[in-house]
Amino acid sequence: MKSFLNPAPFQGKFKRKFYFEGWYLKHVSSDKSRVLSFIPGVSLSREGNHCFIQVIDGISGQTWYCSYPLESFEADRKHFSIRLGDSLFSQEGCRIRIDEKDLQVSGDLQYEQSLSFPRSFSNPGIMGWFSYIPGMECRHDVLSMNHFIKGELLFNQQKIDFTEGLGYIEKDWGWNFPSSYIWLQCNNFDEPDTSFMLAVALIPLGPICFTGFLGFFHNRGQTRVFGTWNRWRISSLDFQGIGKGSFTLTDGKESLSCRVEGKEGGSLKAPAKGAMSQVIKESVNSDIVIDFKNSEGGLRTISGSPAGFEERGVLNKR
Repeated sequence: MKSFLNPAPFQGKFKRKFYFEGWYLKHVSSDKSRVLSFIPGVSLSREGNHCFIQVIDGISGQTWYCSYPLESFEADRKHFSIRLGDSLFSQEGCRIRIDEKDLQVSGDLQYEQSLSFPRSFSNPGIMGWFSYIPGMECRHDVLSMNHFIKGELLFNQQKIDFTEGLGYIEKDWGWNFPSSYIWLQCNNFDEPDTSFMLAVALIPLGPICFTGFLGFFHNRGQTRVFGTWNRWRISSLDFQGIGKGSFTLTDGKESLSCRVEGKEGGSLKAPAKGAMSQVIKESVNSDIVIDFKNSEGGLRTISGSPAGFEERGVLNKR
């Protein structure tokens, strides 16, 4: 039961044949001129076991995959705190020490005033009661919806100051990514203290396959959580694999519509039976516009950038 209510630490067992686990940490400078994301993780498969750090330069779209022996991975079983090679990642910050042929990164960042995702026994995480269902190929959770950053990094001989910038943390674990999905995330909006994430995917579960979704919208001190498992539903969805799309969610009283314009993304490795053998495209510099209508009929429009955007396959519901 502890892992359901506390998904942040390492959930894996090294005896598994097919398994991956990865944490996604995004960093945006205060002037939004620099965006760096780090994905530390573990891969267990027939192709071999290792740990890794993927790095995304959100502005240029360039990506790197740094592989390390599995023996260099260490994890705290009670808290999100992991070590890969000489780098450390945790809920409180990170210490980056990467020295590859074409990538050198060093520096320390601290995370402050973290906005945690709300949890309870009935709603243990972003997956709701689906968190308790065994046999799902991929699990997802949000560790920090928003936090401030303090510190700087030396990135390929260039100093990047992230102080007063914003960060975000989520994670995935299991053995496969969905065959078709979209993922959107932004916590840099023109209205302060706003954060948003949505994932829609084709989900195999035993002999059936269904389109499921999950996400949240935090704005003006309130966090609305939506998913297949609660009263929210998708009333329209139009993503056709062309780097842009739109959707509308509603619970019958409130509604949230979003338009996204994806920008050129970088190539990332994604899991297939635990092996990081799939290639996906992710933009960390996209633009989104949210129209939110509350139960009283009040409408407000909020623009966000830089936003994260991944799209694989085609998902449509008109």
